[in-house]
Amino acid sequence: MQLLKIENIPIQYRFQIESARLEMKQSDNPQMQQSRTAARLNLHKKDIQVRLDTTEMRNSINLKSTATMMADEAAKGKQAVQSAISDMASFGEQVSQIQNGVTIAQLVSQKLFQQPDTITTFLPSVGPDISWEPASVNVDYQAGSIETDWEIDQNVLDYVPGKFQMIIEQYPQVKIEYLGKPHYVPASADPNYEEPVA
Repeated sequence: MQLLKIENIPIQYRFQIESARLEMKQSDNPQMQQSRTAARLNLHKKDIQVRLDTTEMRNSINLKSTATMMADEAAKGKQAVQSAISDMASFGEQVSQIQNGVTIAQLVSQKLFQQPDTITTFLPSVGPDISWEPASVNVDYQAGSIETDWEIDQNVLDYVPGKFQMIIEQYPQVKIEYLGKPHYVPASADPNYEEPVA
């Protein structure tokens, strides 16, 4: 009785072949990029500027600043001192001429009845100092421009090489199948074991 069954399975394979080819990618339509700079007109306007300096006019009507008033009062005080000294020197000289028939009473009365000098003036005596800068307009014109850039693509050739593939669909193998029954050691391990009758 044959206890082993041996089955031999041969290899199975197939070939897959792709031919080489040349692919061409056609260029797109030309593209244009255009950039435009708008014209600009810049106007710089400067208004007329008028300057009024009323310092001298205000001084002529005694509306002076503190610094000017202090300087003028100091000058007047100095002049008053000098005038008083001059008057006292003149009065002393006249008194020294008393032997010529001039009495002190006459000198004092002459001094009392002396009339101050009067003048006529118009206020303000000085007008304002007026200066000006005329108005001006500066024109700055910048012309516009248009720049055009063409992008032209070229045809692209792409070579695809061929392919050769061998695909194994079934590897070779040997199947061995045991056709007999299993042997149990000890024999009592067999599930169908029956004790012999003594």
